[in-house]
Order: sequence, then structure tokens, then C-alpha cells
Amino acid sequence: MDNDATPQADGDGNTGGLLRDFVCAGCGCACDDLTLAVDGGRITHVHPPCPLAETFLLRPPLAPPAACLIDGEPAGLDEAIERAVEILLAAKAPLVMGLQRVTCDAQRAAVELADRLGAVLDPVDDSGRSPDHTAVQSIGAVTATLGEVASRADLVVYWNVDPMVTHPRHMERFARPPLVARGAEGIARRVIAVGMRRTATSQASDEFLQLGAAGDEAALTALRALVRAVAIDERATASQTGATVAQWAYLAERLKSARYAAIFHGPQHAEPVTELVHDLHEHTRAVALCLGPPPNAQGAVEVLTWQTGFPSAVDFGAGYPQHRPGEASAAAVLERREADAAVIIAVDPLESLGGRAAAGLRALPTIVLDQRLSPTAASAAVAFFTPRFGIETDGEIFRSDGVVLPLRSATPSTLPAVERILGQINQRLAARRP
Repeated sequence: MDNDATPQADGDGNTGGLLRDFVCAGCGCACDDLTLAVDGGRITHVHPPCPLAETFLLRPPLAPPAACLIDGEPAGLDEAIERAVEILLAAKAPLVMGLQRVTCDAQRAAVELADRLGAVLDPVDDSGRSPDHTAVQSIGAVTATLGEVASRADLVVYWNVDPMVTHPRHMERFARPPLVARGAEGIARRVIAVGMRRTATSQASDEFLQLGAAGDEAALTALRALVRAVAIDERATASQTGATVAQWAYLAERLKSARYAAIFHGPQHAEPVTELVHDLHEHTRAVALCLGPPPNAQGAVEVLTWQTGFPSAVDFGAGYPQHRPGEASAAAVLERREADAAVIIAVDPLESLGGRAAAGLRALPTIVLDQRLSPTAASAAVAFFTPRFGIETDGEIFRSDGVVLPLRSATPSTLPAVERILGQINQRLAARRP
């Protein structure tokens, strides 16, 4: 095997060699220090070891039934694009959804398509849920890059998340990297896990503080009060949070006395954790970072914001972008049966959406772009099969902290990229309906 920086192709199109500094799209960490061994056009080894990266990068590809399907039957690319254009020309209120597992170029092409069609555009996750940006819009964000946390934080708190399972290399890269010299003393970094049960993360942390079954909100409220030196009821706090006031006071003092504290949390805790960080700024430097978004979910937010001014649930129906969170979420539009066609990009809502939203989607002519024959793709009027995201794609993605990283294809694909398909649909729509 060669020690080349990129895989080399032979006369049959096979590739082999080492691919260094590879960006992994297996989870939201988007680790950019991987080395892949590629042999015969397949990834055979991943280093450093990571169970998620290995599952993501080493699993055998599932060959689609054809490059394109029309009503479930194989079709050529040109024929499928023409059928998609016909569906969209006939639609008066289309919906564009998905976007989180594609490159930024593909996301830009999707925004252009929604703008041209006067569609509703909503980037949804694998479960079909729209992102919630209420916390950022109401109280702002106090954040940092992961590199800054790794270099400067002397206290890391994991709030009711388990990165050892969901983001296996997060702790080693950002919570427990080698100590960074600060004069002669260095940084003595401490990791505290807060959660409802003991987990792999709590076992790898220095300390663990256990929450009650429904103690999140009460615990964050108690912490804020203690940081602001406000008296709280000891019996009620213990009952509501699962821990004593003394335990929360200890954590509050730890946070206040840290030189740089970083709190990692789930999406549902964004607002109360950010409010806590605001309070901590009376005493020290602190940041809050969300742990959990899928690869390039942040890219969808960034692209939509710079293209439309809004991060999600954008309605182009009036001829200009309007932000209608909740009301123009993909699920709400489908439940009310307001869409008459849908473009679904790199997501499988029929696998996750239930009830009226799923029924509303099944009633529509759909155009699906995905790397596999999902239930949504199998039921589509037109299905395009695309290269595997993060394995056969080139482009850019945003890490969860807003840092842009380059994706490079590790193995070849003969399938057209998402941005190419959307670009051709846009071109034909422009020619027929300027």
C-alpha cells in the first residue's frame, strides 16, 4: 500500500492508498484527523479508532436499484429530471425538506429551488423534526469553537448528555486533550457529568452529579439562583432535582471559580443553559455548546441564514423569504395538507413521521434525493440516488461549532451529486418559468 496523501486510481477505476487528515461525517464532532486505508475502492481501516467512524465508514455500500426511479421503475437521469420539473411546474405550494446530510453546495441549490418555486423550506433531522432556534433568537448565544474549549477550558460540564456513546472521541479531543501550557503552571482541567443515570461519560469524568427523573429544569433554575446568591428552598430543591442544595452549591462554586467553563448540552436545554452562562459572566468566562446535531445540520442553519436571513421554516410563498417557525415547519405544513408536492433531500420522514403528517406526505407527489432506497424513496414519484454523504462526496460542511471543514471523497461514485441534480432542475425551471 502506498503512503500517498490521497487514494490513487488504477486503470479500472479502483483506488488504494492512505487518505490523511480526513474529515469524518459520522457524528457532529466532524473529527478532521482521521487516516483511512483504501483498497480496491473500499475503505478498509480507520485510525484513530472510533466505533461510530468505523460503523459509518466501513459498512458495505447498499447499491441502489438504479440511478433514478420514476414511480418505482428504473429511469435515466434526463428522464427523471424532466419528470421532476413537470411535477414542480404543476405545484402551487411545494415543500422542500431535509438538507442536513448534504454539502453546503447542495444546501445552496435547495435554497435556490425553494426561492424559484415559492416553496416552504425547512431543514429537518432524521426524525423529521425542525430545528428549534428559540433560545438564540430570544437570548442570544454564548459560544466558542471546540478548539478554544480544548485549549482554554479548565472546567467542562456535560449536562445530561452521553458523548462517550453519541460522540465517542469528543472527550479525548475537547475535554481531555493534552494539557496546554499556560506559563509554567499549565491548565488543570476537570470534567463533571450531570445526568439522570450513570453512563460511560460519567465513568470517564472526574465527578458525577445525579439528577432526578425529571429534574433538568429545576436543577438549572437552582444553579442560576445559587450563582446569583439567591436563597432557595432546600427540601423542594432536593425533591425536584434529585440532589441536595449542598451538591448544587458545590457545582455552582466550581463554575464560578473556573477560569473558563464550557457546558455541553442537548438541544432541549439550550435556553436554560445559555441563561446560566449569562449569569456566570458576572464571575468568569463561560460558554455553552450544543452536543448532538447531525453532520452539517449547522451548515443548513448557516446557509439558510446567509441566503434568506432566517435559520429554518422559511416560506417563499409571498415572493420573498418569511420566517414562520412552527407554522411553516415541515410537519405542520404536512399535517394541515397545505403542500401539493414535496422535494425531500437526504432524509426519510416516512420512517419517523407519524399520524397526520405522514398521511399528508403520502398523499403528495414527491421527489426524493437520497443515497439509499428508503421507505420515502420507494414511494416517491421520482427518486434520485446520490453518492454516499461523507464517503463519496466532495464539498464543505460546518461543524457544530460553526467551523467550516472540507469533505473529500474517499471512494469513487458514478452517481450524480445532489447539487448537480438540483442545479439541473433549477436550470430547466428557469428556462420554462423565468
